[in-house]
Amino acid sequence: MDRSDTNDHSNISALETLKLFRIIFKSANRHFHEIEKIAGIGGASLWALAEIGETDKLTVTGLATRMSIHQSTASNLLDKLESEGYITRVRSNNDKRVVYLAVTGKGREVLDKAPLPHRGVLPDALMRLKKEALNELHHHLTELVESMENTHINAAFEPMGKG
Repeated sequence: MDRSDTNDHSNISALETLKLFRIIFKSANRHFHEIEKIAGIGGASLWALAEIGETDKLTVTGLATRMSIHQSTASNLLDKLESEGYITRVRSNNDKRVVYLAVTGKGREVLDKAPLPHRGVLPDALMRLKKEALNELHHHLTELVESMENTHINAAFEPMGKG
């Protein structure tokens, strides 16, 4: 077999893998659109709302960690959620510098009607992978990102679905 045959097989595999990325991104985007249509808020906002609803005494920093986003991005999401009446901020009785997040009745209504998974189909699927598979996927995606030109590394800390 000459080198061109090897290249052809490699290209076929690369194109088949590209199809899988298309399925992943299209599925994630469709879920975000469904969330917005049914619940009236964006996917990132719904994920934040769900994290707040599931976690007692969650802070802005805690939310940023749980969603793997910048703290300033989390603050912007929370400002929007608060201004629309979905969450409230509550000062700690023990330390007035600490502010906890709480879901309002209006926020609970959104969570109740929003399609699952609240965090989105891609984060949900990743979190359900076995540790070994996730580690291997992480390794290979890291190699892929490193081989790409013009990567936007800061995108790592931005939510996929709009707020």
